[in-house]
Amino acid sequence: MSTGRKNHYKKPPLIRAGVALTAGLTAAILFCTLSFHGDLKRTVPITVVADRSGLVMEDGAKVKLNGVVIGHVRNVSQADGRARLNLDIDAPRFALLSADTSAEIKATTAFGSKYVALQTSSNTKHRLQAGAQVRSTNVTTEVNTVFENLESVMQHVDPAKLNSALSAVADGMRGRGQQLGDTLAKTDATLARLHPAMPQLQSDLHNAATVTNIYADVAPQLLDMLGYASTTADSVVARQAQLTSILQAAVTFGNEGAGLTNDLEHGLVDSMRLLVPTAGLLAKYSPELTCLLHQSVDTRDAQLKSFGGNTGYSADLDIGFLGGADPYRYPQNLPKVAAEGGPGGQPGCYPMITRQMYPAPVLVTDTGANITDSTAPRIGSPYFADYLFGNILGGPAPR
Repeated sequence: MSTGRKNHYKKPPLIRAGVALTAGLTAAILFCTLSFHGDLKRTVPITVVADRSGLVMEDGAKVKLNGVVIGHVRNVSQADGRARLNLDIDAPRFALLSADTSAEIKATTAFGSKYVALQTSSNTKHRLQAGAQVRSTNVTTEVNTVFENLESVMQHVDPAKLNSALSAVADGMRGRGQQLGDTLAKTDATLARLHPAMPQLQSDLHNAATVTNIYADVAPQLLDMLGYASTTADSVVARQAQLTSILQAAVTFGNEGAGLTNDLEHGLVDSMRLLVPTAGLLAKYSPELTCLLHQSVDTRDAQLKSFGGNTGYSADLDIGFLGGADPYRYPQNLPKVAAEGGPGGQPGCYPMITRQMYPAPVLVTDTGANITDSTAPRIGSPYFADYLFGNILGGPAPR
């Protein structure tokens, strides 16, 4: 009987290992690529609008806030003659941007690439919204643009004359570096303050051109007006003697008037001072004076109806009995000048008396005798018999 050993050797899974290794490497490369491009971050889009973006502003350029990178440029496009930079801002740092955020396109070095620098305020009430447009205040000038402009200038400049001019400038500036630096710093500050007002300045220049065109259109009328003014001036010159006489007469009248007012100065001042109490009294009782005039007109109309008759040739009379007034008593009825107030406590006017207001209201004043001190019916005093027979019927007659 023969015996044999069992073989435990297995063929390694090379194909599956290769596929797994390839998939892993592919996933790692894809992850690194996405991470490098920032596609794995949560971002918030905004747009920066500028007159131009510069020659070295590329996709993926950095976006900084106070020197710290907070996003990148997704792409650069052009619309309506302006550059539009679409930015992706890191979502955790987007809350740092206020609604009045502005942008500047700057370069890292003279020949380096550009980046977007954002400026924001400390206003925490109004935040920048996603998808908002931010205005760019300036774009750094490229060095190649400067070189191109300089080259075009140098083509028209004589080197010998340029050397002489530069030598003269160098001699003049020698030893004045500090002053030149201060001047350049002040100039830079002035231009920085002037730059935000450039749109308004451009608008003013455009409006100035419109105004100039309007004046150009009305220039013939203005020239005609100047011609008329010349005719008027000739007329004035021709009548110079009469104009001189009028002016001299006016001066003489002014001098005489000044002399008169100077002589009467104290009298006028005293008159005005003495008139103040009278004017104040009239102002106080002006409602009562107005009432007197109105009531006079109403009384006149009523009297004309009574005494003028219905036809104008007759008189209407109304006869009736009236209650007698109390006799004069001394010293209670001595006259006084102590009346104060009026309707409502101030000088004024009572309303028109009508039959619905009968008996008519009477203003009680402290003036001595009062003919309306009683409205109740009673026997007259002194009695009629006392007038005829004295005190025969009893009691002394009142004095």
